[in-house]
Amino acid sequence: MKMKQINLANRKEYIEQLKKEIEHQEHVIKMIESYEPTNLDQEIILEYAIQGAVKAVTDKLNSDGHRFEGRKYLTNDISDVIRKKPVGELHEITKKAFEHNSKGFRY
Repeated sequence: MKMKQINLANRKEYIEQLKKEIEHQEHVIKMIESYEPTNLDQEIILEYAIQGAVKAVTDKLNSDGHRFEGRKYLTNDISDVIRKKPVGELHEITKKAFEHNSKGFRY
């Protein structure tokens, strides 16, 4: 009987963790939906928050005609913007996701 109670307690704790993660993700979604970039760095942050992939952001910027120092954007250019000291909550969250993804995980 004790074993089932322990498992039930663990499940309840896991469910609470999932609820917190859902609340966090809903908060991030609201931030993304209301975010209005005023410069290209902020556009990069927003696009990475949506896409979750540096290559996808690079491709979008280049297809939109944006240039970096007279040339097409490279993935390193995008990574450098994301790695900067965060300016705002969305950038902070995006930077954490980028670091997580850089370690071989997907956000």
